[in-house]
Amino acid sequence: MSLSQQVFAKQLRSNMTDAEKLLWYRLRAHRFIRAKFKRQQPLGNYIVDFVCFEAKLVIEVDGGQHFDNTQDMQRDEWLRGQGFEVMRFWNNEVLGQTESVMEKILQVLTPSPQPLSHEGRGDRLLERVRWRARRGLLELDIVLGRFIEAHYAQLDDAGRQAFEVLLDMPDNPLWDMIAGRQEAAPGEQQALLEKIRAA
Repeated sequence: MSLSQQVFAKQLRSNMTDAEKLLWYRLRAHRFIRAKFKRQQPLGNYIVDFVCFEAKLVIEVDGGQHFDNTQDMQRDEWLRGQGFEVMRFWNNEVLGQTESVMEKILQVLTPSPQPLSHEGRGDRLLERVRWRARRGLLELDIVLGRFIEAHYAQLDDAGRQAFEVLLDMPDNPLWDMIAGRQEAAPGEQQALLEKIRAA
């Protein structure tokens, strides 16, 4: 990495777009599923917006000037040749559909374990449930993680099915339900939410 690249990367960090600032807020300091991201990082002859070296993932946030840009295509090809996966999002996507962007990043960082039959339960089943419980909303991620550690193994089949239904919900409505701002269905789901709140 040349001195001029270091200086340019520092300038870019000081002049991030609103979309880059928002995404950095969600990714920095191991906030997002404890993955370590760096911003405005030199790689070869390029400076990428965000990179997670452990996952070999590069994230680029683009404005309209990047539409159908051949230089971007060459850069992506070089990065892929180095073993990186490249994700590109438009500024308006990051600003207007933040949760959807975070979900897409989550899917790349934590590919889903294969569904399990009733045979071979145990650790692999727990691993899949933990994966499904990971969320972009940090408070929700923490609460669901605590619940899984403390209570999941003791759930019967009905309780596990009710938990699967909760995991299918988007982050914000699920958090509102756990926080008591939204009504839950009576019965198994209500009992499950009480355990989640207590975890």
